[in-house]
Amino acid sequence: YDGCGDYIHDTICSSCYSSTPQFQCKDCFGTKLCCHDCIVATHTKNPMHWIQEWRGSYFMTVSLKKLGLCVQLGHPGGAKCLLPKRAFNDDFTLIDTNGIHEIGLDFCGCETAQMHTKQLLHTAWFPATTTDPRTAATFQILEQYHILSFESKCSSYEFYHTIARLSDNTGLYP
Repeated sequence: YDGCGDYIHDTICSSCYSSTPQFQCKDCFGTKLCCHDCIVATHTKNPMHWIQEWRGSYFMTVSLKKLGLCVQLGHPGGAKCLLPKRAFNDDFTLIDTNGIHEIGLDFCGCETAQMHTKQLLHTAWFPATTTDPRTAATFQILEQYHILSFESKCSSYEFYHTIARLSDNTGLYP
């Protein structure tokens, strides 16, 4: 499971037939390898998936933000904004059911754009602050915590650290 499996001898991406396949998604179905462009393109609507890059003899987790994926808010269907506003210091953290993610995020900067908090809420992401939000939690993780706290009396501290361990169980990246 930690290797390339049947894809070890693939020299071109099976999606675009042009580049070397070296990325796989831990959250998508299957273990197929894709090239850089294909893995980013297939995850424009799944920015919370964990991507692994093949480094010759092992996989290394890499964020979609580092691969160049940037989520555009305020426009339907992935349309690009003419005046995008980068999240505060290009530093946005999203807490989801499968861990804590660094997200490349652009808010809509058009004349008719809504407040940043509203743009996040329309995406079903709950902002941690109302001014210059840099952190949000998905509605799914909030609902999961809500039910878990009733059923198991799990504290928010324990729940957060469980989610943090899903992201990095080594404790090297706080």
